Amino acid sequence: MPRYDQIVVPGVALLAGIVIAGVLFRIGATDIVGAALVAGFISILASYCDMVLDRTAERARVQATFDHLHITQNKLQSDTALTRRALVELKLHLDDRMATRNDRVVTEVKVLESLIRRLAERIASKAQGYEADPDELMRPSADMPRIADDAPDDLMLEIIRRSLEENRVDLYLQPVVSLPQRKIRFYEALSRLRADDGTLILPSQYIRVAEPAGLMSVVDNVLLFRCIQVLRSWAQRNKDIGVFCNLSRDTLQDDGFFAQFIEFMQQNRELANLLIFEISQETFADCKPAENENLLGLAELGFTFSMDKVTTLDIDFAAARARNIRYFKVPVHLLLGDPDKAGARVHPADLKELLARFGLNLIAERIEEERDVVDLLDYNVDYGQGFLFGEPKPIREAIASQTPPRASAPRALPIRPRALGA
Repeated sequence: MPRYDQIVVPGVALLAGIVIAGVLFRIGATDIVGAALVAGFISILASYCDMVLDRTAERARVQATFDHLHITQNKLQSDTALTRRALVELKLHLDDRMATRNDRVVTEVKVLESLIRRLAERIASKAQGYEADPDELMRPSADMPRIADDAPDDLMLEIIRRSLEENRVDLYLQPVVSLPQRKIRFYEALSRLRADDGTLILPSQYIRVAEPAGLMSVVDNVLLFRCIQVLRSWAQRNKDIGVFCNLSRDTLQDDGFFAQFIEFMQQNRELANLLIFEISQETFADCKPAENENLLGLAELGFTFSMDKVTTLDIDFAAARARNIRYFKVPVHLLLGDPDKAGARVHPADLKELLARFGLNLIAERIEEERDVVDLLDYNVDYGQGFLFGEPKPIREAIASQTPPRASAPRALPIRPRALGA
């Protein structure tokens, strides 16, 4: 469809030529033929000028379009280069992650192989020639099948060996809650073994046999691997909940194994603020130089410790802080009992204030009654743990019930006196 200026401009030029020719003819400057030629010349000249101007404008538009396409092409080339660079960096990042993950897997396999090798060495002498009778493995109770408490040691040792070899070590979690809010801040990781038929074996049953046989380090470290797997999963979902995991004395004393253990924790040092190693008060007190050196290796990676199985409050908290101990788990009966028998340097009611001076946290454990919570609130205890807030549960059940049951505390109960001589 022709543009309007392609019709209007020649028409105006022709009209102007006719007018000018008419004026020239009227004044006698030319005859009719000359006037017609002038009119035609003016019309052609005006049309030509319009065509030149139009082509110049069109050429300018084409040049502008070409320049825009050139700029767009350069931008696309730049974006392509950036995309290619990003893909290369992503590939390198994924390669690094895969290499790190492979290193972790290799380290885990090495540690597990070491554990299994030690397991075989420690059990071989005790389990030789012994064959467990499946009928003896369980004396079922009315509610849950469990190994009988009076099971012979040889039988229990065989059950432990088979449970470990067949990876029947279950991870249980018990909540540690803040007080007074009772919000879950940590979990304590606990182990449960299962016999061939699924019979549950509690720590109170297997520890008495596993400790003399040197098997607690195997149990504890299998538990540690489970804890790290859980923490990795939580980290991906932005769950900021710590886990207390037991570190046995057998592990601390095994220099050959501990070197591999440190290498393994080096691969998982990003979990240092979430994984707290629990060590008994007795183990801390009796640590030999080599064991202290092993603890120092963990501390240098950023891992912290919790003192549990506390039997006396006569503790050098400054020295504890220097050893990277950050938490103290004290049984509620020790906090609320006779201060003289607890051996505390201060009254238990003032223990939290003393701990705060060193940046330490107090966890009251084995809490089963609300009246204990009332007294503990008066003591400004940081955290609480016990069946009142939740009993140990398999990991899936523990996570499914994030909020422990909460009963109303009978505030009318009397507060335990603070005086040392009370």
